[in-house]
Amino acid sequence: MKRLDSASVRVTFTAETRKNVLSVPVGALLALREGGYALQRRDGGLLAVDTGLFAKGMVEVSGKGVREGLRVVTTS
Repeated sequence: MKRLDSASVRVTFTAETRKNVLSVPVGALLALREGGYALQRRDGGLLAVDTGLFAKGMVEVSGKGVREGLRVVTTS
């Protein structure tokens, strides 16, 4: 096995801010078998969501039924 002592790298940082969006902890996302993501409501039902910007452990979510104050299940 060869070891790498040094290498040139290129790092790109993209900064973006979005206001007036709904977000949940990334741990609240459930991957759907058919693709995409859902949130699990406290009653156990799943709510398909579209994801947007990921930042600081949170993810922007939107979709039918997504509203401010919606309580969802998440990992601790």
